[in-house]
Amino acid sequence: MFKRIFVPVDGSQQAMHAAAIGIAMAAQDGAKVLAFEVLTPLPAVTLAADSLLGGKNGHDTSATVRARQHLADVATMARDTAVACEEGYVFDRRPYAAIACAARRAGCDLIVVGAGEYAHGQHVQLSHEVARLLGSTDIPVLVCP
Repeated sequence: MFKRIFVPVDGSQQAMHAAAIGIAMAAQDGAKVLAFEVLTPLPAVTLAADSLLGGKNGHDTSATVRARQHLADVATMARDTAVACEEGYVFDRRPYAAIACAARRAGCDLIVVGAGEYAHGQHVQLSHEVARLLGSTDIPVLVCP
């Protein structure tokens, strides 16, 4: 049914759960998985200070190292189920837009994302990023609890 499944991750338990579901679907359909992480860049002034003070171990470096580990974890899950997996990451201030754009560019026909729920009073709502993603792409989105 699906050929390319886009799985955005951030290292959270919900994102990894969604990745496992996306990989299971890919295994069932003989599809490929694209694991992707959106990293938040620092504001320009903070970035300049971080570069001066942090040097090689600044924000970008540590964020990239964490992202590569998250993506490697997804790749391992995919490899364990014999699913082809590609990995990628990008720095962007609007994660929902970066996810929609990357999924479209990669020719993905499904996005599997963690719900990113948060409690608001007695109701549970989707995170702002997931809600924005739903409104910004024409690719079907499976939101996993």
